Amino acid sequence: MTIQAVIAANRFGLGARPGDVATIAPDPKHWLMAQLTPESELPAPLKTLPSTVDDLSAFFKWVRNIAAQARANGMDPYKLRQGAAAPPGGASMGGGMAGGENGGFSIEREYVRAFVPRYAVAVKARFDTSAGSERPFFERLVHFWVNHFVVSGAKPGAITMPPSFERDVVRPNVCGKFIDMLMASSKHPAMLFYLDNNRSIGPNSVVGKNPELRRPKQRQDFEIPLQAGLNENLAREIMELQTLGVRSGYTQADVTSFARVITGWTIAGPPRVKPLQLVLQGRLNARGLFEFDDEEHEPGPQTIMGKVYDQTGVDQGEAVLRDLARHPATAHFISTKLARHFIADDPPPAVVERMAKAYLASDGDLKAVYTALVQSPEAWTPAAQKFKTPEEYVISAARAMPNFQPNAGALLRAYQTMGQPPYNPPGPNGWPDVQGEWLGADAVWKRFEWANQAADSVAVATMNPLDLAHDVLGPGLSPQTEQAIKRAESPAQGLTLLLASADFQRR
Repeated sequence: MTIQAVIAANRFGLGARPGDVATIAPDPKHWLMAQLTPESELPAPLKTLPSTVDDLSAFFKWVRNIAAQARANGMDPYKLRQGAAAPPGGASMGGGMAGGENGGFSIEREYVRAFVPRYAVAVKARFDTSAGSERPFFERLVHFWVNHFVVSGAKPGAITMPPSFERDVVRPNVCGKFIDMLMASSKHPAMLFYLDNNRSIGPNSVVGKNPELRRPKQRQDFEIPLQAGLNENLAREIMELQTLGVRSGYTQADVTSFARVITGWTIAGPPRVKPLQLVLQGRLNARGLFEFDDEEHEPGPQTIMGKVYDQTGVDQGEAVLRDLARHPATAHFISTKLARHFIADDPPPAVVERMAKAYLASDGDLKAVYTALVQSPEAWTPAAQKFKTPEEYVISAARAMPNFQPNAGALLRAYQTMGQPPYNPPGPNGWPDVQGEWLGADAVWKRFEWANQAADSVAVATMNPLDLAHDVLGPGLSPQTEQAIKRAESPAQGLTLLLASADFQRR
């Protein structure tokens, strides 16, 4: 049993299951590379999740229902626009769109009732997929890219959207070209809504000059009214967080020009022609998905990073995205993030350079970049340098203990307590990927408490925690942890010591 097999399972994968390390040992690199193929079908837990269109419409259906309930309770729906509902990270939520109750009516309670069950199903499906996957390297890459192209349910209106974004944008493109994932992300309704590009109007467009032509895209009672004007959110985050990275040479003027370029990139909504005409033209099927609206698009050429883009229509934005994807700064930025995720908080510069070269030489072929990572000697140093995030920790524990099968409620409580509810990072920069954000006295204690509860739920008298420790950690099991487990007074205590050990919490 080699340390390379342990590294493959725990550093590149999502944690070893009993028997995994022995299976991987003959050729750990081959085991990893064999996983870098597109999915032939979705994992079973994900197949029953709602469609993109259903995810998109769920919040607005709830809005209409809440407005009706408010009126029935003698309340003015427009007065409910006092705050934003908190994302459902557990059985209860702090904050609320209105906070209090009126005649037995609570908007916060209604929000929890509507979205916590839906959210719980998606979180459980993601957990079950990860815990049971035969392709954990692929799944880890899915998690990485979901945390790169962020759509967060922390924005109330986007609460339903991250699962379908993960399924439709990330999973099909994990092993393809970066530009394909970038293009799919930039056109997906979840990203357009989350970063407000569906509200962005070119000042000199037909609609910009004639605001009365604006169509009511999803306008419902007590939703914040749509504002006619240029919105730079998506353009900025594409350049800063998804492609070039900060301090890579672009300016505020470039962001503004790019924002003009992608005006008209929106979500299909009520048309400006009569519905009967649309039925006759067969155009109603696109409702709820990407649409380019020429009447909202800023006309004319735009200059970005010294290059003039004079294409028309959606071609202009696609041309900019292709150039951003091919830029050397993007190659370095993506390679740095991947190396940081898999190797160390301060990734080895030589590995980053190797991966960036592979990116540029292959025109952004992600499999070529992963290959450069896997083939780098620095990625296989025995010392575990990455501290698991809460979600990684819970998933790896479940893989080590196949009989540990928490229900959705227990999962939500665990993730919320440890500070990482899936699909709900606090902002478009995603969850932190450095240990300083997760390694603190209180955080470690909460992990210990959770480990104790998890161990108690699966431990039986015939279980030998030391055998399990050797099985899933192999040569990565330190003498100190081994001795502590040997001295445990019960299987449950021994299992707790294994899960709470530094050996297990690092990868």
